[in-house]
Amino acid sequence: MFEDIYFRLGGGESTGWTADYWRKIIEPEAGLGWRFLVEEPKSAEHKRMYIVTDHEAMEYRMFFMTEESEEGFMEWPGEV
Repeated sequence: MFEDIYFRLGGGESTGWTADYWRKIIEPEAGLGWRFLVEEPKSAEHKRMYIVTDHEAMEYRMFFMTEESEEGFMEWPGEV
């Protein structure tokens, strides 16, 4: 399911979520004991896919954001 969603909603070449990225980065570490968590897009505007790797919890977490929420995602207090 995780892989299906990755390829279906990731955007491919235009976003960098390609099959090459999957094979080089995600697939090698997705061994026994790893979990894959998916938060499906909440609306049609939630089209920016993110994948977070938590090595301690042995989890990949996929979620989707809107363009507007993405703009402020990496802002830190005091930077605005």
